[in-house]
Amino acid sequence: MRQLLTAAFKDTVDQIKADMAMMPLTRWNESVFRFIFSRAVTKRDPEITQFFECNRIDLVLHRKSERAFVEFKFYIHSPRCDLLSGAERGMKGGPGNKNFGEFKKCVRALKRRPNAHGVLKLVALFYSDPATRAKYDAYYGDSSVVERQLRIRRLVSITPFPLDDSGSICNARLYEVGP
Repeated sequence: MRQLLTAAFKDTVDQIKADMAMMPLTRWNESVFRFIFSRAVTKRDPEITQFFECNRIDLVLHRKSERAFVEFKFYIHSPRCDLLSGAERGMKGGPGNKNFGEFKKCVRALKRRPNAHGVLKLVALFYSDPATRAKYDAYYGDSSVVERQLRIRRLVSITPFPLDDSGSICNARLYEVGP
C-alpha cells in the first residue's frame, strides 16, 4: 500500500497546483487536503475502504489485510478578517513552537497506535510560506531537524513550487512514522 499512497500523494499535490489558480489557498484547510488525497486514493484503487475521523485518526484505509493510518497537516499563512467588512485584521496562527508541538503530538499519537504487520502510519504535510514573515520551512524544511528529532522517514518530498507571483512557496511531504 505504501507505493499506492505515495503515488496518490503526488497526485494530490498535482491537483492542488491545478486548483490553486481558481480557488485561493487561503480558502483551504486540512479537510480539503484530506478530500483531495482520498479522491486520489480512490482513483488509484477504488477497492480501498476509507474511514474518516476514525478513532481520532484523520483517515484510516483498509485494503485486504493492509491498513494505513494517515494524519494530515495543512499549514498556511491565513489572514484573519473582520466579520462584517471583510478587512484583514492580521494573520491567524503561523509557524512557531505551538504549531510544531501539535505536529509532534500527532506523530506521537501515531507511534502509540498498534504496530501490527501490514499497518502503515503516515503524516501528509502541506505548507506554504510567504516571501516575508516567519517560515514553516524552518520547522519542516530540508535543513530542519524534524525527521531526526521525531524519528520519521520522508517518503515523498515535492519540489517546492510558487503559490503565485507574490514570492510565496509551497512545500509538501509525506512521512512514514515508525515505532
